[in-house]
Formats: sequence, C-alpha cells, structure tokens
Amino acid sequence: MITFATILFLSALLRITGINWDQGFYFHPDELALHYVSQRIHFFSNLDPNFFNYGTLPIYLLKGIAQILQFEYDPYKVMILGRVLSTLSDIGTLMVIFLICRLLFQKKSIAYAASFFYAIAFFPIQNAHFFIVDTFLSFFLTLAIYRLLLYWKNPSLKSVIYIAIALAAALSSKFTSIIFVPFICIALLIISKHKIKDILTFSFSLLVFHFLFMPYVFLDYKSFIKDVALQLKLNSDPYFFPYTLQYVGTTPYLYYLKNIFLWGLGIPIATLSVVGLVAMNLKCKVQSAKLQLKNQNYLILVFAVFYLYYFLILGRSAVKFMRYMLPLYPFFVITAAYGFNKLKRSLKFVVIIIAVLWSALFFSLYARPNTRISATNWIHTNIPQGSTIAVEHWDLRLPVTNSERYQIVELPLYNLPDDKEKWKNIQESLRTVDYIIVASNRLSTPLQKLTDCKKYKVCYPLTAKYYQQLFSKKPVATFTSYPQLIIDNWQLAIDDSSADESFTVYDHPTIYIFKL
Repeated sequence: MITFATILFLSALLRITGINWDQGFYFHPDELALHYVSQRIHFFSNLDPNFFNYGTLPIYLLKGIAQILQFEYDPYKVMILGRVLSTLSDIGTLMVIFLICRLLFQKKSIAYAASFFYAIAFFPIQNAHFFIVDTFLSFFLTLAIYRLLLYWKNPSLKSVIYIAIALAAALSSKFTSIIFVPFICIALLIISKHKIKDILTFSFSLLVFHFLFMPYVFLDYKSFIKDVALQLKLNSDPYFFPYTLQYVGTTPYLYYLKNIFLWGLGIPIATLSVVGLVAMNLKCKVQSAKLQLKNQNYLILVFAVFYLYYFLILGRSAVKFMRYMLPLYPFFVITAAYGFNKLKRSLKFVVIIIAVLWSALFFSLYARPNTRISATNWIHTNIPQGSTIAVEHWDLRLPVTNSERYQIVELPLYNLPDDKEKWKNIQESLRTVDYIIVASNRLSTPLQKLTDCKKYKVCYPLTAKYYQQLFSKKPVATFTSYPQLIIDNWQLAIDDSSADESFTVYDHPTIYIFKL
C-alpha cells in the first residue's frame, strides 16, 4: 500500500498548497455566502440556517468543528478550516475511487492509475481550494455508487442502510442529488430478493438521516421550497440573473464536455478517458456476442449508467457552472485508468509525464499572487489618493483594501433597457472618472455577445459598443495569471480565457485598468 499512500500524500499536498490563495478575502461568492450562514448557526442554541440554496451538512460540519476548536468567530481560521474540510472530502472521493476500481476490475494497477489521475486532475484540486458544497456532494455520491455496487454484488439489509446514509448526506449537501432516489429504488427492485422490505428500509433510512443532517428541510419546509424553487428557476433560465447571461446560447451537454476535457481534466487524462470508454464498450460487445457477459460486467454497467443518468439530467441545464459536473470526475478518471491499462509499457511512461506536466501548468496558478491582490497593490502605488475610480456592478470591487482612499463610481452595465437614457446617465458618471477597472470578464464577455435584439430575450448593443471602444485603448495596467510552465529558459503558457467564466473568475481573473 506504499504506492497508494504516496498518491494520497501527493493529493493532499496539491490541495493544501496555496490554500490561502486569496489572503482571506473570500473571492469565491459561494464560499462567502456559506461563511455568512455559518455565522448564524450555533450548536445547540440555533441550528436554523434560514438558507436553503445549498444543503446544511457542510455548514454544520464547519461550524461544529470551529466551535470545538474555539475559533468560530475568527473569519480567517474559519475560512482555512472550510478549505481543509473541502480537501478532506476530496481526498475521501479519491479513496472511494480506489475502492470502486478494485471492485470493478479487480486490478490494483487500474485502481492506482485512477487514484493518481484524480490526484493530479486540476479541477478537483481547484475546487478543494474553496469551501463549497460541491466537493462534499461529489464525495457522498461517489460513496453512494460504491455502496450500491457492493449491494449489487452481495445484497443485504445493512448495505441498503449504508446506501441511504450516503445519499442522505449528498441530499443534505445539495438538493440536486434527489434525482438518485428513483434510480436507487429501481436498482433495488431489479436485484433485491426482498423488494418491498429493502425499498421501505431505504426510504425510511433516507428520511431519518436526511432529517439528522438537515433538520430544517422539515421544520421550515416553506422556506426550503421557496429557495429550491428559485434555484430551479436559475438553472432553467440563463436570463434570470445577470451573472448567468454567460450561458445564453450555449449548447447543452457539449458545453460541459468541452470544459471538462479542455480545462477540468486536461487533454492528456481526457484522451485516456475516451480510450477507456471505447475499450470498455468493445469488451462488453465481444462478451455479449459470445454470450459470456460476466457478473463483473454488470457491475461496470451499473457504474456507467449511474453517471450517465447524472449527466443526462444535469447536462441539459440552461446554467452550466463547471462545478455542477464535479461528481462526474470519478467516472472520467476511472475510465482513463482503464484506457491507461491498455497502453504499452513504454507509452505509459510518456503519458504519465505529459499528464503531470499538464497539471503542473495549472497548479502554477497557486505559486503566484492572486491577480486581484496584485492589482490592489498596483492601485495603491500608482493611483493618487482621492482619484475617482469606476467599477462594474455585480463584480468584486477593486481595490480590495483601503478603498475609502478613492471615490468609487459604480457602472450599472447590466441594467435594462440598454438604451440612450441608460447611457446618458453612465456617460455623466464617466465624465467624473479618472480610472476604469475591469476586474474580470464577468460582464464584458456575455454583454459583448448579446447584441442581436431579435435573437436574444435581452440585448446590450450599446454596452457592447462601449466595451469595444474601451478595449481598443491601451490599459495602463493588465494583470494576468495564466497556467504556465517554466523549465530553465523554456516557457509554456496557456490562455484559458475561453474556459467557463467560473474556472477563471475566482482565483485568476484577468484585470484591466484604464486611465481616462
């Protein structure tokens, strides 16, 4: 087990390194929101989160441990603790990946390869640097499919309860895991010898543990239904919130796959995943033709259908944040490991080197200061105190410290209608401005795309023209942090600005400062 221990150590090192990437400023809005909710909770005087956009189990874990360690009112320590918990849940996912591989393929080599690929895949690494519910969701769903596979291989009432506990924890992390309730019930109906007994046990256990993990779903169900309805509306209509306009016109399924393969997994591991999927499919077809489909292959089929089911339902959402697909990464690294196992020994070594170098490109982001921190330092050094700075609404304001030194003007660029009256008011504000700061591509990218008023429900032709004119000027300062690799005098950098906004906007946005 020395090999697996080494992989675990590598995984932990990659996730802990740079854990203070934003120097305590909470640049991830979901992380900040969960922090605020945790401040309302206190064991055992008040457990009501009054917030159901996400599940409360991760918040309870954060608050409970912070209380035990007696630093619940120290925002910085709570932030670090939250990220450590995300790291631990992600390492837990890696450990379950190893167990699933052993169960499916009965080969340590495939299990080691899958664990290694998950350890170095950048998107899980990146999300472990945030305290968000998706890392917990991914762990609990991976655990749920593992327990389901064990049940499929050897049905027992105890296994049914374990499945229910894992799914209850997933459901108490994020409501979307509700889609697996019918899936598991159908699986129980297919394999169980005591169908009614097992389904009743599963349903009762799920309710009991969901209540233990997230009691206010039941105690304050009206607020829960209201918040969930809002989230469902968000996922079905990209026009609903300004910050989801980036998804207008994006193609279901393909948009997710593009970002998973190019940025989340990276091209080397993604290519192996495709090879593995083809190899697994061919194996099953050959055995089916020979009427030799073994029980082990049924396990692989259940495993594949579990993740296909998730992708088919979530992949069609109108709003497509990359983190929604984080639970799929165990599937991709396992298929990548299967593909890797089919390669010749000499080629395996080359593939490992390429995969490590690719991941090193992206991990280098945590070896440099966050661009918002660098921009803040530049502003305080180069922009005179008392200057008037224009910032964009719905984006993080810069500078992040001592902003009271400057006159801040907020530009309401998302506002509708995008007409002459709107721009008359904005132009009046701009006449008083010395500098304009574009702190990310959160507004500029989608608003420049939405120019056709016949094609889109909302359009921004005048705002698009403003950005075109602004970016035609040379900024006085630009702050970028692209994935890059430097070896001696050789350097490789990748422009990832075409990735989903949420991939770049939290920990390495490109920032422009213009002087008027």
